[in-house]
Amino acid sequence: MIRTNSIVFKFSVQLTVILAILLSILVLSNIYSLEVVRSNALTSSRNTLAIYQANIHNNLNNFSKDLTEVFDNNIDAAVGFSYLEESSQYFRAMELKNTLLAKMSNDYASDGMFIRIPGESALEQFSNRIQSGDKLALVNFLDTYEFSSGPSVEAKPWKTLQIEGDYYLFNYITYSGVSFGTFVKADNLLSMVNRGGNDQNRYVLSSTEGRILSANHIVLQAVATLDSLTREYKRSYLIVSEPITEFGQITNIVAKGSLFAGLKLIQWSIVFLAVLSVIVVPLVLRFLTRDVLKPILELVKAAKVVEQGQLEYSVPKGTPYSLEFMKLFHAFESMVSEISGLKIQSYEEQIETSRAEIKYLQMQIRPHFFLNAISTITSLTYQNKNEEIRQLIQCLSEHLRYMLKGGLAEVPMEEEIRHAENYIRMQEIRYPDQVFYMTEINEESRCVPIPQFMIQTFVENAFKHAMFYKEMLSIFIRVRSETREGSPFVKIEIEDNGGGFSAEWLNNPEAEEAAEDGGRVGIANIRKTLRLLYKRSDLLKLSNAGQAGARVELWIPVQEARREPI
Repeated sequence: MIRTNSIVFKFSVQLTVILAILLSILVLSNIYSLEVVRSNALTSSRNTLAIYQANIHNNLNNFSKDLTEVFDNNIDAAVGFSYLEESSQYFRAMELKNTLLAKMSNDYASDGMFIRIPGESALEQFSNRIQSGDKLALVNFLDTYEFSSGPSVEAKPWKTLQIEGDYYLFNYITYSGVSFGTFVKADNLLSMVNRGGNDQNRYVLSSTEGRILSANHIVLQAVATLDSLTREYKRSYLIVSEPITEFGQITNIVAKGSLFAGLKLIQWSIVFLAVLSVIVVPLVLRFLTRDVLKPILELVKAAKVVEQGQLEYSVPKGTPYSLEFMKLFHAFESMVSEISGLKIQSYEEQIETSRAEIKYLQMQIRPHFFLNAISTITSLTYQNKNEEIRQLIQCLSEHLRYMLKGGLAEVPMEEEIRHAENYIRMQEIRYPDQVFYMTEINEESRCVPIPQFMIQTFVENAFKHAMFYKEMLSIFIRVRSETREGSPFVKIEIEDNGGGFSAEWLNNPEAEEAAEDGGRVGIANIRKTLRLLYKRSDLLKLSNAGQAGARVELWIPVQEARREPI
């Protein structure tokens, strides 16, 4: 007897409902998919035929233009051919053949052009698409066929002719018994717009009377008319036709099996799920009771033990639980071990952070800086520069007030920028007319928190390594918001016009620790601080700006930066 409030009953009911909904959705989606696929196939086929239709129309127009041009330029020479002497006729024939050859050398030429003069053999030129056997049949045809003349000197409509089993499209102009013409084989015309066919997608050209002129599949070539083809293939193929005004129409024959092949999987899935649902629901009741409830209760018991602070847990031995639950037990055991390890790691990180904070503070408190400031004040006293002394003392007091805020505290970006500018002004008093600086910060970045002394450290490095006697030092600080890897960041760029970083420094980041005491001030601590605060090691990039000067790029994660001071 299954209780209605048990997990077995609830899960069975939910599974039955889900299976019923799934079967309904699959049936409806299958019906809808059949119609959508058919509609899309028709649209795609019509679009393709429209492209082929336009290409055929353009090709035939180009052939007709070539014919008209040859006729206009050579009709006088052809009409007067019979009045020439035999020797002159030979050269006139060569001139006419060269004219045809020039047109046939075009990549977009027809399969052939000809000039038929009464009493003479036809002058013709063929493209390389015409086989040698076809050439002989065409020569015999052109010598014997009577090309009728019309009331006007214009190209006649394209005419479909059959020559030894192959269909050709002819267009010609007859004047004073002389005929100028061009032709294209139906097979070649189809191959110009479609390079090949397969069992699922075939194309057919047919005449206005319905005769099949060309097909790109060998099976279709045995069918005589489009009507008989439609009757034979309409059950298994989707047949779409578009008219071609010059001679008939083009037809696309698409196998329905290829269109609906992907839907067979859905149909079989419906049958399979219907059978499976009848078998699964009763079995679920049994398997849930034996293989789910007991392991869940075991996990609940273990979770309560861990909740009480006992971080020692081992996987049950000798119990035939399923493989998935055994993996879950092992994962739970690993999680408990990881929690224990994380506690130890957390304590170690707190100790490491405290050490880094002390080291960070030590980095900021530099006795030589204050000694230099006092020496500068003394020197200015002897020079009676009271205003400079007042400014220097005011800047120095601001510097001390900012420094005594606390180690690793985060301050707004604009406050850190003001501190860096205050430091630069103290150096301007010490080195008059030798310092030029520029700061740029957008509005979005002004209130973003940043670790204290982050910018001032690199500005101090610029004065230590890029400041030379009687040479102008330029410092540029740019702060703007950017997106990196899909997350918001604040990018800080600091550049100077000094000698830049050495190649050894840039190629060996591990040298930072060794160089910290006598080389670049505090860069190792900055990198370590960023790694501790943001858990990333790619937020600091050092490079050289152009031909001279050092460039520092800092990336501060906007969301990560919103944290409480340590």
